[in-house]
Amino acid sequence: MQINIEIQDDISDTIITIKCREQDIFIERLIAALQIIDRQIMVRYNENIIALNLEEILYIESVDKKCFIYTADKVYESFNKLYELQQQLEQYLFVRINKSCIVNLNNISSIKTYIDRRLLITLSNNEQLIASRQYANGIKALLGVK
Repeated sequence: MQINIEIQDDISDTIITIKCREQDIFIERLIAALQIIDRQIMVRYNENIIALNLEEILYIESVDKKCFIYTADKVYESFNKLYELQQQLEQYLFVRINKSCIVNLNNISSIKTYIDRRLLITLSNNEQLIASRQYANGIKALLGVK
């Protein structure tokens, strides 16, 4: 891969052009990684409403009809339901791993095959989550793994 940067004083916004032979899983992940930068969602933390950067999110979990958003050091509450967050965030490489959890693929450090065709997912903070059989093949496909 070759990266070229051209600095131009006469443009008002940054333009990113990707030239490739074909649009494969690597290119799609690259696009999603670029799109996640500076994207935010509104969350609740200690009775305050704040904007949380998407790249900070490790995973989102639904517990007792509430959605909690986990980062490396804090837990936030979402105003949305899990399925709404899934729809909003799938373009940014967030993927459903079981009926109550969505993971940010950019924060996965490893994946291992687990009991009964499930996956053991280790996040960048060493926390581990289980992906159910129902979602395992989709996760592998997104990561380009067989």
